[in-house]
Amino acid sequence: MEWPQLRAEISATTGRVGELLRRVPAPDLPLARVSWTAAETGAHLVTLARRYRRMAQAPQPLPASLAEDNQQALDALPERDPDTVADLLTADVTTLLDTLGTDGRHRAWYFTLPHTAAGLGAIMLTELLMHGLDLARALRQPWPITRPQAAICLHGVLPALVLLVEPAAARTATGTYHLRLRGSADWTIRIHDATATVEPGRPGRADLHLSADPVAFLLHSYGHLGRTRILLTGRLIAWGRRPWLAPRLDKTFTET
Repeated sequence: MEWPQLRAEISATTGRVGELLRRVPAPDLPLARVSWTAAETGAHLVTLARRYRRMAQAPQPLPASLAEDNQQALDALPERDPDTVADLLTADVTTLLDTLGTDGRHRAWYFTLPHTAAGLGAIMLTELLMHGLDLARALRQPWPITRPQAAICLHGVLPALVLLVEPAAARTATGTYHLRLRGSADWTIRIHDATATVEPGRPGRADLHLSADPVAFLLHSYGHLGRTRILLTGRLIAWGRRPWLAPRLDKTFTET
């Protein structure tokens, strides 16, 4: 997916999320996957658009705890009227896209991770799709996610896994992993000394191979779909000379 198409996806998905927010019957409508209400979830997305704009403009890393930063930013935005939050989201995502520019190739930070403007945009699209799904399920509305959308989301999210390593779990998962996203790209995940590297491309040799449907893998990564279900339906297949690493890899990263 080229950057102009990704920009269009971000704008369109922002509009879809805004429509859901305007259908919320009460700001305190609970959601199943997150502890925030519907209005708080919309406000969270507004804070993300603002945060990512700062990251796109930052000359140096912005160290922070993802969970703490999320809550602090949410507490600093008191607006909870769903219609107003929808308007803020549209405005702030438009500003973010203006900041990210027209080619998507220039460097940008994602916290302490060197990324690209397009990568940051892909992470924003991921947040819109995943929290949009939270809202859609609460409202009992359809929320389709396509394979190209999921693939581009993962192109932004996978490099950021290095920020989500659980050191204790990673010590039991040392190895080289090959992740094949069906219909998309290959990725190499290496875990050593309780740290991880994630790079595009297929490794010369892997301890474990994973073949995954991009949509299922994205939903699983964000807690929307259980591991057992995607295994039983064949949307995730694992094999290799060290198959016992599969469940260990699953525990190596905190939920995104």
